[in-house]
Amino acid sequence: MSRRKQIVLRDPVDDQLIELAAASDMPPATLAAHFVESCVAKAAKERKVRPERPTTPSVSSHGGERPAYLEPYGGDPDWRRQMWGVIVALHGRYPEQLKALKDKWWASEYETEMLCALAVWRGELDEGPHDPREEIAFHHQISDYGRTLSQQGGGVTKAWKPGGIPPEWASASSEHKRPAR
Repeated sequence: MSRRKQIVLRDPVDDQLIELAAASDMPPATLAAHFVESCVAKAAKERKVRPERPTTPSVSSHGGERPAYLEPYGGDPDWRRQMWGVIVALHGRYPEQLKALKDKWWASEYETEMLCALAVWRGELDEGPHDPREEIAFHHQISDYGRTLSQQGGGVTKAWKPGGIPPEWASASSEHKRPAR
């Protein structure tokens, strides 16, 4: 669920927001929303506010067919929008570990599945009580993934900057079609 909020920015800050939004090729309000979400996630991480109850689907199967971190057979635009949002939030929460994430990561099935799995796992951990070893395992995994990103051949020519959903992500359909029965 989403809610509209009206905010007032001083002129210099608004000018900077407009400039950043133009560089990111997204509306200023969308970019502002991402900034607010990132700051709230940081505050939750620092325990200044209670953690958000994530709307991320659980790791259990999605519609009885596939795990929630995999797109449903035949594609699902709602799943893509929701997953994009939780991946942006994951990056906002763990920017150091994900700093080597290359732009257009969604073109790689490995990167997409890894990010979706990490985002769903983080959401599950945030939902409620769990064994602290699960938290430790998550942190080890996201750190390992960050090292893998840093060590990939060719280096980061252009790092991914979280923002609005790119058209090629939003409109793409799953390559995994429902199997014939």
